[in-house]
Amino acid sequence: MTEIIPAILTNDIADYRTKYAELFGLSAYFTKLHVDFIDGDFLPEKTVDVKELIGFKSPLTLIAHFMVGNPKDYLEDAKKAGFSYVIFHFEAFENGVGVNETIAKARELGLKVGLALNPETHLYEAGKFLEKVDVVQLMSVQPGAQGRPFDIKTFDRIKEVRKLLKNSIICVDGGIKVELVRGCVLAGANWLVAGSAIWQADNQKMAIQALGAESEIT
Repeated sequence: MTEIIPAILTNDIADYRTKYAELFGLSAYFTKLHVDFIDGDFLPEKTVDVKELIGFKSPLTLIAHFMVGNPKDYLEDAKKAGFSYVIFHFEAFENGVGVNETIAKARELGLKVGLALNPETHLYEAGKFLEKVDVVQLMSVQPGAQGRPFDIKTFDRIKEVRKLLKNSIICVDGGIKVELVRGCVLAGANWLVAGSAIWQADNQKMAIQALGAESEIT
C-alpha cells in the first residue's frame, strides 16, 4: 500500500507547532511526517531550522527533507531532534564526493537516508548513488514553496526508477492532489508527500482521507 505523508513547510516555529498539533489529532490516518528545511542558500526561501525542533518529542516517524547547500552539517541535529530519515538533494553538490560523504555520515548516525532529485535532473546522473540510499525522492515540482503544479513527467520517472530498483522506497514530493494519487501508485510510488492538498483544504481530515482512499488501489 502507498502511504500518504503530510508535510510541514514553515518559517515560524509557532506555526510549526500549530500545524503539528493539527496533524497529530489526525494521526490515525498516517504514521509519518515530512518536514521541509530550507537554508536560504540552496533556495532563496528560509524555514525553521532543525535545531529548533530538538526536544520536541513525537511518536510519528519523522522525515527531514533538507533543501540546503551543506546537508551533512544538519545531520547530527536531525538525529537529536528525533528524525529517523534524512533526505537531501543530489543538486546540492558539484560532484559525487559530497553525496557519498553525506550518505556515510547519515549511516554513522544510524539514520535512514534518501536522495532527492529535482525534475530537470536526469536519473542517469544520479544512478550510481540510488542503490546506496533507502529512499529515492522524486521532486514533482521545482522545490521551494508549497502549491506549485505537478509535473506529469514524474509518472514516467517513477516507472523508470521502479525498473531499476525493485525494492527501494520511491517517494514523490510536490503538487500531490487527489486526482494524481492513482497515477503515482500505479507507476510504483511507495510514499506520496502532501502539503498544499492538506493545508489549503477547508477540512484537513477530509483531505487526508480522500488522498488515502485513492492510495489504497491495487
